[in-house]
This record gives sequence, structure tokens and C-alpha cells, in this order.
Amino acid sequence: MSTAAAMTVEAEPAERGPTLRLRGGGPDRAVVEAVAARLGLPLATAQLMLARGVQDESAQQRLLDPRLQHLRRPDAMAGFPEALALLETACREGWRVGVFGDYDVDGVTTATILTTFLEALGLQVVARVAQRSRGYGLGVPDAEAFVQARVQLLVTGDCGTSDLEALGWLRERGVPTVVIDHHQVPDQMPPCDALINPHQPGCEFPFKGMCSAGVAFYLCAALRTRLSEAGRRTLPDPRAWLDLVALATVCDMMPLQDENRVLVTHGLRTMERRMRPGLRALMRATGADPRDGVDETVLGFRLGPRLNAPGRLGPAEPSLRLLRASTEAEAMPLAEQIETLNARRKRHQQETVAQALALLVVDPQLERRAALVVAHDGWLPGVVGIAAAGVAEHHRRPALVLAIDRQAGVARGSVRSYGGVDVRAALAECEEHLVRFGGHREAAGATVALPHLDDFSEAFDQAVARQLRDAPRDDEEGEVVDAVLPLLRIDESLVEAMARLRPYGVGFPPPRYACEGAVVDRVRVLKDKHLQLTLRQGEERRDAIAFGQAHHGLRTGEAIGCIFVPQVETFRGQRRLRLHVERLWRMT
Repeated sequence: MSTAAAMTVEAEPAERGPTLRLRGGGPDRAVVEAVAARLGLPLATAQLMLARGVQDESAQQRLLDPRLQHLRRPDAMAGFPEALALLETACREGWRVGVFGDYDVDGVTTATILTTFLEALGLQVVARVAQRSRGYGLGVPDAEAFVQARVQLLVTGDCGTSDLEALGWLRERGVPTVVIDHHQVPDQMPPCDALINPHQPGCEFPFKGMCSAGVAFYLCAALRTRLSEAGRRTLPDPRAWLDLVALATVCDMMPLQDENRVLVTHGLRTMERRMRPGLRALMRATGADPRDGVDETVLGFRLGPRLNAPGRLGPAEPSLRLLRASTEAEAMPLAEQIETLNARRKRHQQETVAQALALLVVDPQLERRAALVVAHDGWLPGVVGIAAAGVAEHHRRPALVLAIDRQAGVARGSVRSYGGVDVRAALAECEEHLVRFGGHREAAGATVALPHLDDFSEAFDQAVARQLRDAPRDDEEGEVVDAVLPLLRIDESLVEAMARLRPYGVGFPPPRYACEGAVVDRVRVLKDKHLQLTLRQGEERRDAIAFGQAHHGLRTGEAIGCIFVPQVETFRGQRRLRLHVERLWRMT
């Protein structure tokens, strides 16, 4: 067992209200009114747009009406022409194609897009997804399985950039490979025939925030165009796969900007028009009614965690089979299996977070370090990433949670960022202590040899501390909100104004509002963890839910302040306005 912790963060008293800051400094009222009049928008919508830095008129138009024609051509993507040529040859020659995806949502959806689109073109496809127990990415045993299946071309999704050994093994046996990925590129380029990765040197495509499923969509669309130009008829429409692109983009926490806004917007519309059988079955297995509608929160908080669950606990194959299902009857048993696995995942996650926090508490250096590292025997490698997110949020600093494998002599885990720290760059500074690492700025994975664990913990702590020391200082503190509103102003028209700018997410944060001086009219504790509230100001009352905040011990009659997101929920055909409270405090 090894623990390391973070730099000093003063714990804020639970009952003290935060300093509230208006997002973007609070746009000028006259400018808001002018933009609202010019675009025919509610004032609240114009204010949200301007507060998120969308000042240019053409950018505002694209935000309000994102069209597929706004997508830039992929010609400038390094490796794209080579990958397209190989797939065109595969179609012309009738090759047997292998598709390999990572075990998370982006990997599984990318594998589904490629597999089902190529099958719709008449190709034979052998589809596989990674198993966490064998480690991240494409391994030599996976490559051997594809060779045994007699594939003549292999395409990877959401992995491959760092899988040098397996790709080299395939090259030696004459199997061409296409790597579709968006993870950071190591110094040594992978030995593949085509690498499409926006982070590789020489890639001139201007947007770098696309996930692998988005790149796969581009490749399928370009392949369809090429085959159409060659005179082929009756071709599948790639737009039918945009629902999976939206799912991967949201769940992989890609920035909802530029191309991604277009892809997610149209993917949600595709899902609304015709939800694929696997997703419809998964919605029903969770107790939700698909007819109640789907937005980015449904993707990120309901569907995504469940599709990730099989790959966290074992093989990700059930998720791939679910997304490929052609009927709901075929999909329903898989959806129920995934729902059961997700319940197990939750239990393991809660236990891991609790144990990690307990281990960190006994570290005497906890308050002095810049990053948290905690390792322990018995943790499942598949849940350490989401456990790291919980630890990072609790301690408000980057956290790396590692599962120790005594037999292999290593600890494998995931790190989650906090406060804008580039955790992958921090890992890169500690490379001498690592067996391997990879990932993104916000989330990354690492494998550490057990003899190096303590040295790595210190080096990672120092690397994060240097980032924080060298980063530009933001002397303003407090909670960022879009406005401070009385309950009277919080109604369905506000939610409708918010909805004009959906989808919200990374890079385009959802609206947050504050209310001060509301009285608790009714309160009920749910499952010993959550608060179900009715808040009152004068004659105005609003229902609210505060997940995980039962520890406040609120009583009726108390005056509180809160930060919340207003939502109109549909349940069994009934609509209701409810405030989702992110933070609350007593008014003194």
C-alpha cells in the first residue's frame, strides 16, 4: 500500500455560503438586449450565449442552428487518405476486415459504427473489443486471434497509437492496419499503414477535440462518397450512425464545440427519430421510458455508465452485442445483463472510494501535496478511474487510484484532473518511474512497477505542484453562476430559454443559477443520502432534489441558499419543474 496527497486546500465550513461570481463577468445588459432582438431570442438565452464567450454573429448563428454542412472536410486529417484507400480496396476486393475497439463507450461505439457500416456495404467483418484484464489496447494475443480469423485488414478504434508490439507483429505477417485514435501520440509512431489521430505531428485538421467515433463517422461518410463516385448504388447513409457518435462524444467528455456540437446535435435528433433497439432496451431496463425524450444528460448519466459497466468488470462484449442488436427482443436480455453489471459496478465503486479516502486520511502529508496517489490490493482495475474522479472531487485536487497486482508486480490505475491540471503531462514528467501511461489532459491511465511506487508518487506530486506554481493565477475565488434569481424567476420559460443552446457539457458548461434566502417548506431524506425539498420565497414554491447532501440535516423553516440547475422532467408522461441542487448552505 502506498499513499501520497496534495497541496494545502483550506476546507470551507459546511454552513458558510460561497462567494458567487457571474460567468463571463455578467454580460452587459444593453449588449444582451441587442443580441436577443437581432436573433429573436429570450433575454436569458442571449445572456447564456454571451457569458460563454460566443460573441461573433456567425458563431452565434452556428450555435443556434448547427448544420452538417458546417463540418469541415476531413482531407487535412493526417492518415485519412491512406485509410480511405485501404477501405476502398477492401470493398472492391471483398476483403475480410477485422475491427477492434477499446472497452469503453468510445471504443465500443467506434467498433459498432465501423462493423455495422462495413457489413451494410456487404463486407465480412470480425469484430472484437478489448478486455481490461489483458491491459489497455491491442495486444499480441488479439492480433493473433485476427490472423487466425483470416482478416486481410484490421481497423482499431480508440486505441492503437501506443500498441507498437501488436501492430509490428501484424506488419510482419502482411496484415495492413488502420489506427483510429485520439490519445496522445508517443515519440515513436506506431507501425501501421494509416494513423488517423488529430494529435499526431503534421495533422492539419483544425479541430483536435473529436473522439474516435467521430473520426469513424468521417471515414464512413468519405467511403460512401468514394463508392458513389465509382458508380456504386444502394449505399447506406452514414447519418444513421450519428446517434453513436453523440453517445461517444458526450461520454468521453469531449468538448462540445465546433464539429462536436454539430455531431452531437444531429446525433440526438437521430436518436429521437429512431432509437436503435439496443439503446431503447437499455433505457427500459433502467426503468426509463424512451418516449420521455433523450438529451445529453441521458447519454452521459444514464446510458454511458451502463455501457461502460461490462468493460469495467470483465469483457466489454455485451455492450458491443447490445449496440449491434437488430431487434429489441434480441437486445432486452443483454440490456438486463448490463443493468445487473452496472449495479455491481456501483457497489465496487462506492467501496473503493470509501477505502481510498480512509487510506488518505492517515497520510500525515495529506495537506501539503499537489496530487493524490493511493494504491491498494483487491481493487478492481475497471473502477479505479471513476473512483479517482470521486476522490479528486472530494479533496479538490488531481487523484490517481491504483489497483495493485502482486502477481504481475505492478499497480494499474487511472488519474483524474482537478483545477485545470494536465494530468497526462504530469505523468510524462514521471515517465522514468512508469511501465506505461497514456490518455488525455483531464484523464489518463498509468502502470507502475511496485518497487517504484513510492518514488513515482513523490515525482507525480512534484510535477503537479510545478504546473500549479507556473500556471497563471486566478485571484478570483468562489462559485461561478449565470445569475442570482428569486424563485419567482425560475419557471418553465427559463428552462425553455436554456434549452435553445443545448447540448451543454465540456467546453460549453450547463447553466447554473443561485438563489438566496429560500425557506425549507418541506424536506425528506431519500435512501439516507439525498434530500427531497420544497423551497419557498413568499408565495412562490419550487420542488428541488439535492443528491448526496442529506448530511446537511436540514429542517423545515430554515433559510438556505443554493446553487442549482433548473430542469423540466418528464416521468410517465407528466412534466414537472424541479431544481437540481449542486450545493446548499444555511443563511445566517
